Amino acid sequence: MRIIAVDDEFIALEEFEDTCRSLGIEDEIVKFNNPLDALGYVAKNKVDIAFLDIEMPIIKGIELARRMKALSKNIRVVFTTGYSDHALEAFSVDAVDYVLKPYSPEAIKKAYDKALLIRDAVEENHVFIKTFGFFDVFVDGKSVNFSSAKSKELLALLVDRNGGIISTEQAVSILWEGRAYDETVQSLFRKVLKSLRASLEEAGVSDILIDNRNQRS
Repeated sequence: MRIIAVDDEFIALEEFEDTCRSLGIEDEIVKFNNPLDALGYVAKNKVDIAFLDIEMPIIKGIELARRMKALSKNIRVVFTTGYSDHALEAFSVDAVDYVLKPYSPEAIKKAYDKALLIRDAVEENHVFIKTFGFFDVFVDGKSVNFSSAKSKELLALLVDRNGGIISTEQAVSILWEGRAYDETVQSLFRKVLKSLRASLEEAGVSDILIDNRNQRS
C-alpha cells in the first residue's frame, strides 16, 4: 500500500506520519507540501490512499481530489481539515472519510480502515489462485514470480485462512515449525513479508494483501 499526504503545513505532514507510525501503519507514506507535486506523483505512480488538506494555496483539496481521481479512479481520498463546512462538498468527490483537525489517532485509524475495505474497480488486474495440486498465483493469466519460497508459503497460508486474520506469531509457528519465537525469527518473518509485498506489487495486485499492525489476511 502507498499513502500520500498533502498539506501546505510541514508540521501537519510530520504529525500525520508520526500518527500513522504510532498506529502501526507500515505502508509507504509520501508527503507533499505542494499539491501540484502530489498531482504529478499520482500521474506516474500507483497511490492507494490520499490524505488531503482542503484549504491549500494553488489548488484546493476538493479540486485536487477531482484531478487525482481523473488520473487514478481507484485512489481513496480522505480529507483532513480544520473546517467542518466543506463536508458536503467533500463527499461529492466520493471521499472515504472527512477528518477534522486537530484529529485523534482513532480518527485516522478509522479513515484508514474504511479505505482498506474499498475494492478496486473490476477492470483492475484479475487474480486466479490455484490451490489444488500445486499452489500458484496468476494475474490476467500470467504466473506471479515469488523471489522466495517462504513468501509464497506465507501467501498460501493466508489464502488457506479464507480471509481470516493471522498474527505474526501464528505465521511463524507454521512457517518455521519448532523454532523459538525470538527476535531472529521475527526478523526473518519481516523479510519474508517484505518480499511478498514486493512480488504482489510487481504483479500489480498488492491490494490482495491486508497488512494491519500485527494482523494479516
